[in-house]
Amino acid sequence: MLSDLKYIILWWLVYLILGWISLPLVFKLFKNLWDRGYIFTKTISLALLTYFIFVMGVFKIIPFTNPSLFILIVVGIIADLFYLSYADNYHQFFKTLNSKRNIFIFEEVMFLLILIAWSYVRGFAPDIEGLEKYMDWGFVNSALRSQYMPPADMWFAGSSINYYYFGHLMIAVLTKLSNISSTITYNLAIASTCAITFVSGFSFASNLVAGMAKKINLKNVIVGGLFSALLLTFGGNLHVIYKIAKIDMTNNHGKLVLTRSALNTAASAYWYPDATRFIGFDPDVNDKTIHEFPLYSFVVADLHGHMNDIPVVILFCTVLLAVSTASLSSGINWLLVIPAGFLLSLAFMTNAWDFAVYGLVFATSSFIDKSYFTNLKSSLIYTFKHGLLIILFWYLFTLPFSLDFTPMADGLRLADAHSPFYQLFVLYGGFWLICLPFLLRITYSVFRKVKVSSTDLFVFSLILVATILIIIPEIGYIKDIYIYEHRRANTMFKLVYQAFMLYCLISGYILIKFKKNVLYKILFGTIFVCQMIYPYFAIKSYYGLTDYKGLYGLNYLKEQYPDNFIAISWINQNITGQPVMLEAVGDSYTTFEQVSSATGLPTVEGWIVHEWLWRGGYDKPAARQTDVQKIYESKDINEAKSLLQKYSVQYVFVGDKEREKYPNLNEKTFTDLGAKVIFSSGQTRIYKL
Repeated sequence: MLSDLKYIILWWLVYLILGWISLPLVFKLFKNLWDRGYIFTKTISLALLTYFIFVMGVFKIIPFTNPSLFILIVVGIIADLFYLSYADNYHQFFKTLNSKRNIFIFEEVMFLLILIAWSYVRGFAPDIEGLEKYMDWGFVNSALRSQYMPPADMWFAGSSINYYYFGHLMIAVLTKLSNISSTITYNLAIASTCAITFVSGFSFASNLVAGMAKKINLKNVIVGGLFSALLLTFGGNLHVIYKIAKIDMTNNHGKLVLTRSALNTAASAYWYPDATRFIGFDPDVNDKTIHEFPLYSFVVADLHGHMNDIPVVILFCTVLLAVSTASLSSGINWLLVIPAGFLLSLAFMTNAWDFAVYGLVFATSSFIDKSYFTNLKSSLIYTFKHGLLIILFWYLFTLPFSLDFTPMADGLRLADAHSPFYQLFVLYGGFWLICLPFLLRITYSVFRKVKVSSTDLFVFSLILVATILIIIPEIGYIKDIYIYEHRRANTMFKLVYQAFMLYCLISGYILIKFKKNVLYKILFGTIFVCQMIYPYFAIKSYYGLTDYKGLYGLNYLKEQYPDNFIAISWINQNITGQPVMLEAVGDSYTTFEQVSSATGLPTVEGWIVHEWLWRGGYDKPAARQTDVQKIYESKDINEAKSLLQKYSVQYVFVGDKEREKYPNLNEKTFTDLGAKVIFSSGQTRIYKL
């Protein structure tokens, strides 16, 4: 662990110093929050820097290089100095810095400790292999090699990435600034996302609690924030309790035997992914679904869009909390419109579904808040007017991304299968029980025409949206390429992931709201303990925590494919730019496409099912798959030459996976074409054409 500590500290320092650049902006935007939104400096600075380098790269103004990043950072610093040159801004800034320094230090220490802790956990299973890690890492590596935007698709030579890659680009920015190899920053990115999720969740929830009363109760603020942050970052659902009880009854002929021995036997049979693959799998029916949550993402460590977007959507909710509850007026609340439009554009470019989800959060919270304090007509006008402007800014901010992006959705379908209520209760019933007393109180207040605080209405809005997100897949779903048996899976996955987060974010607030009710505290404590059992099974099962291997992510490749490992290291040291390097075409979720993933060099065709999704059909990827096979196996030199020229191939990789995939591989064709062997190790060779 000590050998990795230098990387962890450097990564933290880059995050810290970069974050400081947006301090004046954050203090201005979140001036009404008790902690002034300090922790969001990390997300805001990184998002702004990435967005500016992205836009300038799209329009070929400046390349994606370290000097360009430093120029933009200097511009940001100059903007800060200009802002602080006004006496009022200067005094207010340093007054905030001085009066709130203890909470800033507290949040920063929390971030650093969780960054170190989860980096340590990742060190027990750091391999960048399995699930969609090749895809996610390939996006980062392609971005690192790309001079301009959008990044090249490393699995479809000649085209740019047609997926939601902005979150990967943010990791690439941090990788460049830290000058740490992406074989390490991949794991640091998982750890820092875990850390920023925790502290951002704490900040949001604690500010909800701070809004309860005119005078801040520090104990309540911290307790409420921590409970929400723990559930959000490390919590699971009630599936562990349900499944262990079910296993116990099965082992004991239908009787629930809660002895220590019986429970140990049941617990040893529990498999943690089942909590995310319950509906459709247990029992086994023709309606397989996915219902993940943040901790599962941190454990399996795919650097995927739904996880990358967590800091952005929590920031969005905090912006709504901070600025959208202003009194209704005829004017436009620009402190809401512009940040909301920008953040929704980031959400779309990182994980498209979140644009719709958090657009719904805005509309619901705005309408409920304004209609309660004024009237229905004024509320509709306010929400509609601001909603249109937010969409307009979203469109403008997203435009550079959309210029080279083709949507992949294939229409709406009505759901012809529905989740049993008991299964939904196992997954979300704990949150429903936590929220029920609060909902009853709100309902009572409305009917009795008792004044309800703006914060209560905002929390009610988030509960309502979270519940709607769970209901939507029971009504309909977005058609995609996945087989009929998995028709609802992606829709449910993307919606209930956010529902889980919203429930977690408001749970600490409700706890403090009912802190004087002993029965409620017992209820909350029981649910909290039941949902916090999940990390024990998930972390222990995936990581073992017995053999620390470090943060370097390619040791598995060094052991299983040593010659390929040496070749990949050679490529990263000796080949610049993004010339096309041919490698074997493989199925998704396999160890094919090692070279393109690890180097960012584009190959003709990569994971076939992924490109099928990204390219809107099977025909183009299938044609390329056939062409690649012809190149490797053809004895017709003219045919091979024509295909190599068609895809502008400059290098041909021949290694373990190529020999596995193409038993009739004919290397003589490459030498007959005049290709030179520029690298050789064992049976692995690289030909330069």
